[in-house]
Amino acid sequence: MKAKPQDDVKLRRRLKIRLWTSAFILSAAVILGVLSFFRNDAAVLIITSEPDGGEVVLGFRPTGITTDALLAGLPADSFIVTLRKDGFRPVPTEQGVRLESGDTTRITFLLSSVARGDERELPRSDGPRYRWQWKIVTLHSDPPGARITMDDMPTGMVTPITMSLTKGLHHFQAEWPNGAKSFKNVLIDPNTTQPDVFFKPATYVQPK
Repeated sequence: MKAKPQDDVKLRRRLKIRLWTSAFILSAAVILGVLSFFRNDAAVLIITSEPDGGEVVLGFRPTGITTDALLAGLPADSFIVTLRKDGFRPVPTEQGVRLESGDTTRITFLLSSVARGDERELPRSDGPRYRWQWKIVTLHSDPPGARITMDDMPTGMVTPITMSLTKGLHHFQAEWPNGAKSFKNVLIDPNTTQPDVFFKPATYVQPK
């Protein structure tokens, strides 16, 4: 017994609806997965040292960033961190850190002068650089010593600071001990050169 033409039309219509529904669900799952990946893999690592000026080495790869340093937008992962500075040895030699999604992790090193006759090897720093989409930016202020807040989150660091910033717009606030403040919006584009950022307390002229 042959199906009626109207039955064939209804069947084809139901098949199309199912196909479109399946395609929509698959697309939504992919989009949500991508968004989840980018949302959850954002971690911040702050590295300080005494004295400052040590180059940060992540996983035996030099970053070109010197302490005191803030690395934003790192993937949630485990890293071996050390520092390199001519004439100095980091104490401890290296530190293992586990970066969790959305967290800020802080570690610190002592840079000890290398004694004459000390033939011990310094930490490795060979290997290709990481290719994360960041820019190295230095924050200066006049006078120095301004506390920096980045994207409404206090960093716990004071100027001058060397940090890495992921691409996009970042909002900074510098605040001095006397309460003076300065604000900057910094747009990071990996394809353009990012100048150093300079803060100066806002001054106001009292109307006569």
